[in-house]
Amino acid sequence: MSDKTDHTDFYALDDTLAGRITQAGLVGNAIALPDYIRSGPLRVLATGGILLGGGALVAVLNSFDEDPGNDPRVVMDQFRRSIGDIGSVPGPGSDTPPGDFSTASAAQTWTVILLALLVIAVLVRLDAAVQRRVAAWLRRQGVRRPNTWIGAVAAAVVFAVSEVSHRRLVARA
Repeated sequence: MSDKTDHTDFYALDDTLAGRITQAGLVGNAIALPDYIRSGPLRVLATGGILLGGGALVAVLNSFDEDPGNDPRVVMDQFRRSIGDIGSVPGPGSDTPPGDFSTASAAQTWTVILLALLVIAVLVRLDAAVQRRVAAWLRRQGVRRPNTWIGAVAAAVVFAVSEVSHRRLVARA
């Protein structure tokens, strides 16, 4: 395997500055919504709209990848060729061990999917509860629109983390 493929970026959302700024803005706006939309169902719809529209914008902004050699399909094809295109059916003469998720049954696959969705749902509820408590504390401290402030801090953190990640990736290349 060449040194170039060792540092392949499989997470292309941080490839452009505009993409990183958009991601941070999406997070900040979604977190700030409780200050502007009181209705829970409307807030869910607005959050969905922000995520769908913003996700599409991030996809467009980051489709301008400078390096076509880091496309995951190209990298996986190169990897398969480097190991000799050996089999994918599990068994004694195969490189895929029995129980590998790539060959799992439908029941195993759906169990993993449902458990992942359950974990996500619990984490979303926990996040909302923490945000409500922090917003209530900030409101008691005299902060108007506390969710907006929380969103601004979260957006800054998201941007900083993605910028650091991008700079490290560029430095390794």
